[in-house]
Amino acid sequence: MNTTAIRDTLRNDHSEDLDRKRRLTLLSAIGLVDFSIISLYQTGVIKRLPDIPHPLFDSNKVNAAEDAYMMGAPDGPISAVVYALTMVLASAGGSEKTGRSPVWDAVLGAAVAGNAAGALYYLQNMIFRQKKICLYCVAGAAINIASAIIIAPTVMKSVKRLFGR
Repeated sequence: MNTTAIRDTLRNDHSEDLDRKRRLTLLSAIGLVDFSIISLYQTGVIKRLPDIPHPLFDSNKVNAAEDAYMMGAPDGPISAVVYALTMVLASAGGSEKTGRSPVWDAVLGAAVAGNAAGALYYLQNMIFRQKKICLYCVAGAAINIASAIIIAPTVMKSVKRLFGR
């Protein structure tokens, strides 16, 4: 592994795949901030999330719902970890030019797809079950869906390389 080449590639090269990964990294960083705020609320560090003053919006109710804790931990910190992992997966090994394995992109695709699927589940839950909207959650869902769209061509190319199609 040539760390100098990886560093230089990540910082200076401009292939389509690398530019997609940079956009994904930016979205993940924004998602990390968003879900860090949710995490502060869900763990009791802050008592209320600022919200839009309208009866339809209730970020506090949505983020305190039982569904938000169904994995045995609040979903805010779990999502924050996935955003951080996405940034690692998007940059690990540099690019194809520096020997990045297509396996990295397959794993990256799985993480991003999982986040997008989770976003769709939580959106439908929020709208149809809770009948309240969390502005922070909608922002996260938009980030997750946009991330999947942005990185899909790179992931598909790598999966084809992996399986020889």
